[in-house]
This record gives sequence, C-alpha cells and structure tokens, in this order.
Amino acid sequence: VRGVRNAGLQAALLLVLLIFLFLGSWRQSLVMIVTLPVTILINFGLMTLLGFSLNIFSLGGLVIAVGVVLDTSIVVLENIARLRKERETDPIERVCVDAVDEVGPAVMASTVSYLALFVPFLLVPGLTSLLFRQLVLVIAGIVVISLFVALTVTPLLARTVLKKHKAADSTEGVSCFENLFRAATTSYGSILHTMLQHRWAVFLLFALTLAAGLFVFKKTGREFLPMMDDGRVIVKVRLPTGAAVGETEKLLRLIEDKAKKDPLVKSAFTMAGGRVWGLVTYEVANEGQVDLQLVPRSKRPLSTKKYIARLRKELKKYKKKGSKIMVRQMRIKGIRKMGRADIELEISGPKTEKLFELAKKSEKALRQIPGLTNIHLSLDLTKPEYQVILDREKAAELGVTARGVATGLRTLVGGSVASRFREGEELYDIRVIVPEERIVSRKDVEELILPTKRNSHVRLRDIARVVEAVGPVEIIREKQVKQVIVRCDVAKGSIGKAVDLINERVKAMNFPPGYEFEFGGKAQMMGDMGGTIFGIIAFAVLFSFIALVVQFNNMRLPALILTLVPVTLVGMVFALKTSGLFLGATVGIALLVVIAAAVNDGVLLITFAEELRDTKNLSVIEATIQAAKIRLRPRVMTTLTTLVSFIPLALNIEEGADMLQPMAVAAIGGLSLEIVVALFLMPCLYVATTRETN
Repeated sequence: VRGVRNAGLQAALLLVLLIFLFLGSWRQSLVMIVTLPVTILINFGLMTLLGFSLNIFSLGGLVIAVGVVLDTSIVVLENIARLRKERETDPIERVCVDAVDEVGPAVMASTVSYLALFVPFLLVPGLTSLLFRQLVLVIAGIVVISLFVALTVTPLLARTVLKKHKAADSTEGVSCFENLFRAATTSYGSILHTMLQHRWAVFLLFALTLAAGLFVFKKTGREFLPMMDDGRVIVKVRLPTGAAVGETEKLLRLIEDKAKKDPLVKSAFTMAGGRVWGLVTYEVANEGQVDLQLVPRSKRPLSTKKYIARLRKELKKYKKKGSKIMVRQMRIKGIRKMGRADIELEISGPKTEKLFELAKKSEKALRQIPGLTNIHLSLDLTKPEYQVILDREKAAELGVTARGVATGLRTLVGGSVASRFREGEELYDIRVIVPEERIVSRKDVEELILPTKRNSHVRLRDIARVVEAVGPVEIIREKQVKQVIVRCDVAKGSIGKAVDLINERVKAMNFPPGYEFEFGGKAQMMGDMGGTIFGIIAFAVLFSFIALVVQFNNMRLPALILTLVPVTLVGMVFALKTSGLFLGATVGIALLVVIAAAVNDGVLLITFAEELRDTKNLSVIEATIQAAKIRLRPRVMTTLTTLVSFIPLALNIEEGADMLQPMAVAAIGGLSLEIVVALFLMPCLYVATTRETN
C-alpha cells in the first residue's frame, strides 16, 4: 500500500512539472497546484461515504485519476490564458466567463463519455468487475468532482491569479519551451495540411499498423492477475501413500533447516501430516508443506519467481523415489476459484479406473510441454486397502443383505455414535467400535461377526472373501460427476499460451463418449475474464456512443470518433510485448483509459472544427487545420498528463505495484499511439467523411 501511495505522489509531482512546462507561467501552474489537492480531498470524503478502504485497488484508482483529474481544468485554464492574450483590454471576469462558455460543452461531453466507459463495471457480473469495483468508482468519483472544480474553482482561481497579469510570467527556460512549442505548432499545421492532401496514404499506413497489432496480439501472453513479488513461497511435499507422518516430517525438517540458513529467508513455518484448504486443515499423513517468507524486495537481489526457480533446482537432491517436492509462489488469498495450481485440467466421467487412465495419459502429454512444472494428479489409486467381495448366494441363504454387511463393517471398523455423554454444557460422542489392536491383519477382518435377519450371527469369512487391493485416497465429484484433476504450474511463459498448448494436446487424445475435460483454476478465470471484459467494452462503447450522439445531435461524428479506438489499442499490445508483460484483468482498466483519451481528443477537435465552420464559414480542411492547431496544446497536455501519471506504476520501483504494472505499461503504450492518432489520423478521417457546405 505504501508503494502504491508513493507512486501516486510521484505521479502528482511529475504532473505539476509537466503543467508548468506547458503553461509557461507559475501563476497558471499555481491554479493547477491548488486544484489538484482540492479534488483529491473531496474524493476522500466521497470514499468515506461509500465505505471504501485504502488498498491497492482504491489507491491504484487514485494514481490513475491523478492524470485525469486535471484534464478538464487544463482545457478551461488553457482557453482562459489564450483569450487573455487575445483580449488584454477586456476585464478578466468577462474573459473567464467567455472561455468557460466556449469549452464548457466540450468538456462536459468528454466527461459524460468518460463516465459512460466505466459504468459497465457496475452492471456486468463477474469476478473481474467485482475486483476492480473500488478502483473504477474512485476514478468515476474523481472525474465528476474534477468537472465541477474545472467549471467553478478553476475560473475563480484564474480570475484571482491572472487579474493584474498582462504578459506571461516565465523564466528563460520556459520561454524557450514556449517558442519551441509555437514552432512545433506551425510545423504541425504544415505537416497536417500535407497529410490531409494525401489522406488515403495515411489511412493505408495506419491500416498496416492495425494489422501488425493484430499479429502481435496473437503472440502476446495472457494471465488472470499478475503475481505480486511479495516473497511468499510454499514448498509442498507429498510422499508415497501409506508413509508415516514421521517420515514426512523428517523430509520437511531437511528443507526447513536449509531455508533457515538462507539469508534471503525471513521466516519459515512447517506443517507435517496435513493439507490446508481455505479455513480447513485436513489430516494427511504423507503430505506436508514449508511456508517461506522472504525478506522485502528491496533487500534481496532475486525476485520471488527467480528465487523459486533456484530453490526448485536445489531441492532436487532431497527427492526420494515416489515422492514429490513442489515449489511455487503462494496464491492470492481470498479467491478460492484460483485453485491450488496455475492450471487445473479437470477430467470428468462415470468410471474411476477410466478417469485415472485418461488422467495418466494427460499427465504424460503435459510433461512433454516445455515450461510446465509441478505436474501431478489429484487422484491417487495407490492407497492399500482390503476389499470385501460378497458371495450373494451364501449371504441370502444365511439371511444377510449387502446393505447389512456394509453397515455392520462400517460400525465395527469405522465406528458409529450410539449415544452422547454430557458433562456440563459439553457433549461427547459415545462411539461403538472394535479396538484398533483387534484389527491388525486380513484374518482379523474375516473373523468380524455380523448380525442376520434370523436373530443369529455369522462371521464375515462365511459369506465373503477379503482381498488385498489398492484404491483411491479420495473421490472428487463436480456436479455429481466423478472428476480427476491434473495440476501443473507455469515456470516459463504465460498461462494463456500454456493452456492453448495443453488444450491442443489433450484434444488430440480423443476422449471416449461420456468423458470430457475442461479447465479450472486460473485458466477458467481467464476464460471468464475474457467474457467479462468483452461485455464491459461492448457496453462502454455503446454508452459512450449514446452520450456523444446526444452531444452532437447526429450519429456520424460519434461513429467517426469511436472508429479510431481499435488503432489506439495497438499501442497497448506493442508495449506489453516489448516489456515482456502479459494481458490480464488489470489491462482492461488501461483499455478504458485509452478509449476515454481517444474520445476526449476527438470531442475537443471535432466540436471546435464544427464551430469554426459554422461561425467563420471556413472550408472543411481550413477549419480542421485551424482547430487542430488551436487545440493542439490542450489535447497534447491532457494526454501527456494521463500518460505521466502511469510512469511510476510502470517502473514498479517500490513494492505493491506488481499487480498494476501491466495496466500502467499498456496505458502508456496506448496513450502514446493515441496522441499520433489524434493529431493525424483523426483530422484525416474527419475531412474524408465531411461534406463541404455551401
């Protein structure tokens, strides 16, 4: 939490520096410096009313919102400053009112469109929307607050600060930047004019970019949630069935002693003879685990993932015949559906023996896939047991039913509660059972006495055979159907690519009728996430389209703005592929931020171009170039401020940002390409689809 909080503070600092650089005046920068904390503090009050806590997701929403919070204020302040320079003799009050009137409809439209993009998170069900609800609501709250601040507090502060101000208060360095930006604006106008004349070549170039993005998208890895570099490691030990708990503890002691000598290990906890699942601990003599907590990330040279890879190699020497030592990072607590491993292949069908056979074949297929580790089955058919084979004819002659045999043996061997003993307020079961020392061999089982319907008794050997055999340790059922799970972890690559390879190999096995497989755990959650994200995007685009149609009073311009969205998303794919990160649930937030930026820039350009055509009777190309040049500064500033706010999270300097790093990297890539699309492709598409008016 502290790491994400510091990322927010760093983002705010970068934001202030960027604003000062662009505005070129400490007076105007002061307006932004006051506006930022006012908006954030009001949002803290809103979070308190909603009962939100400070956690990674809510703070992540604040970090994202830091870049968005000043977008509307920047547009308003920049327009006030521009009109102030053009109308120096007019009262500052009149300039502020006219500036807000000029850009007010545009910023309101862009804000409503922005909110429309995030509303689906409250409507679409699923774990993904549930996880990011606080993050999304924090962003939505800040966007609404920032709109009111931009239309009220910002003009008020601008009036106060700029009242006696005639010329720009700037240092030499800032003046150089101002001159540089003016030259860049002039050059931009010339380049845009040339591109508008050859706009079909521009369309072809961006079409090739989109095609390249689709190709890279297929090669990009996928995951559900990024693992945190929190140093939580678990070493799971499983000995052959029937091993005594003492043998299990002996092996665990060796691992624990090794861990205690490692300076990177802060603490170790060992449990022998048991398995933890949720809040329940099961007694299993041949299983155990060692939980390791590494020192903080800043104090160790290895990431948790690299430490696990090293430890996995070092523990190979402790492995005995028939035993398994599996090293993995502890899963995120609180999400039970994530399962016990990265990938869980669930094979279901009617017969246990056939399930086990298919599972063994699947396990063999998984071992041939590089990058997979900790491969094991949930079903163990090696548990030694006695099986009673009933001679039904003899049993019928002696007046014994199969149900009677089963009930009698269950009582004698497993015991049955006959009554309860009360002591104070406590009740203790009185269990009828044959003493353990009386059943130590097969012969003892055969000598067990069972009642008959004729009020007599027979020995088990008179009506059945007792044979030594092996059977399953446990039988798992899902929706009343028997199931065997093949589990594995991904040591190299992404879970998404591993799932694709496993799916391909297992499908080639051609399961018999009545037997099928599906993926559980993280793989299942990835599939659910894909459907949830698709639903969110579909609703987001629909709601944004409706908001823009109401604003423009036609369907052509909103469709034009939203047509450019797929091209901007290519930048996200390129950024993730270049950085080696994967597509996951958090990237969905970045996707909406990039779409919002594209919509915002489209509204700022097209509304002003339409206004110039109506008021000054300019041609489409002239109005587009003039609008693009005048709105260049606010469009670049709003996009860059949003982009800059993601930089601390993308660098992942401190602990806690691992989960949000893919989101930040994807947002930076998408926003970088969005600037290019907004500056060049959007004007070309607007000119190509707009008719000249007489």
